[in-house]
Amino acid sequence: MANGSSASVVLQAPQAVRQAIQAGIVRVRRNVEQADIASLKDSYGKMQARSENDNRSWIFWAEYHGFNRFDCWHHSGVGSQRFPYDLFLPWHRAYLLYFERVALAANPGAVLPWWDWTSSTSHQVGVPASFSSSQAGDALASGPVPAGLRTNPNRTRRNPGSPSQLPSAPEIQSIIDNPTTFDDFSGQVQGQHDRIHGWTGGDMGVVAASAFDPIFWSHHCMIDRLWYLWQVKHGVDNIPPSYLNRTLAPWSLTVRDVLDVRQLGYTYGASRVRIQANAFNASVLQQTN
Repeated sequence: MANGSSASVVLQAPQAVRQAIQAGIVRVRRNVEQADIASLKDSYGKMQARSENDNRSWIFWAEYHGFNRFDCWHHSGVGSQRFPYDLFLPWHRAYLLYFERVALAANPGAVLPWWDWTSSTSHQVGVPASFSSSQAGDALASGPVPAGLRTNPNRTRRNPGSPSQLPSAPEIQSIIDNPTTFDDFSGQVQGQHDRIHGWTGGDMGVVAASAFDPIFWSHHCMIDRLWYLWQVKHGVDNIPPSYLNRTLAPWSLTVRDVLDVRQLGYTYGASRVRIQANAFNASVLQQTN
């Protein structure tokens, strides 16, 4: 672990969020196509340059998801353990929150962007151009992997499919509109989540290595945004009550703590996939533009 001020970046993250909310600061996570890519690349580059034992480093945070910790939730399980409930969405929301606080500490403009794989641009180019540089070591095109995973190559790789195979906006809109239970929605979203990991290929297609790829974080921002849109339409607390007090290990946050993104200090900018406005959600959507 790093010492001094670097440790406080991680340990004081929830307090920092509360302070930002009290000050009226709510950051907007924007589409990759409108995001501050220069600040993001700068932040990711700084994180990737740090030792994997530094708790501000790229490898330190990516390892929570895969090699060598495997703390992530997928399809009602963590690693080889299976449970009668599924914390995939709340666990990844907490994960993104902590990772983003570290990224912002490296560069205050590095708000995590979301990759809208339903957009017309994505259906033309696939992986966003800003994440596809051919320059060796580009901080958005690839990320370092720990020596314990492999040494050659020592950065992530991709093998994406045809852009025409990406999900369409109407397809994803139907998932937001139709399910009435959290578990139903979570299962359908995880199906699309898996589809994008497989489509991107390479290390993104392997749980052990996927979080080391920079596009992982923008992919999961899209997943989190879909949950946010579903919550606005179907209710922020539309989740089994038995889930609420479950801890999102290895952190102390519970499911209840992460239900409302506005209470976590962020919101999402608008794009093609969004809910139909009604008397309740029209004001919420207005805030996201």
